[in-house]
Amino acid sequence: MTTRNEDLHRRLSGAEQAAAERHADYAEAIRASFDRLRKGLESAHAGHQVADQEWAAYVAGLDRGLDELHLELAHAADLPAATGKLLVHASRLELAGWRLRFSVPGADASDYDGVRERLAAAETEVDSFAAGGSSAPQVHRRIDDLRDGRADI
Repeated sequence: MTTRNEDLHRRLSGAEQAAAERHADYAEAIRASFDRLRKGLESAHAGHQVADQEWAAYVAGLDRGLDELHLELAHAADLPAATGKLLVHASRLELAGWRLRFSVPGADASDYDGVRERLAAAETEVDSFAAGGSSAPQVHRRIDDLRDGRADI
């Protein structure tokens, strides 16, 4: 029987390989982005379980997000554009994984370290970057802050 983590890794690896093959000019950026996404989702999903229905909805959303990423990469004119699209989409996929943590019963009561606040700040930073008002290092800092300061919720 495949565990949820194994299924998640399989999905990400398949999407990564397909994207790198379809968009060979951006393969290195794709691999780096997926590596960061994989690590972020491992952190987001560590130590918690959600109901099967919630997990299925999350995975369906992840699959849609990965499909959208492929479409966006097809419209990237150059490496900087592709890197920006990768950052936005991969960050949003990771943040969706963090959002899922709050569907766990009791998550509201155990947010002593302000994970929700850091999650909202990271989401705002990604949106700002997508609109041209932020930088990649700022997005990475916000997400790293979320990863490093996560509470056991």
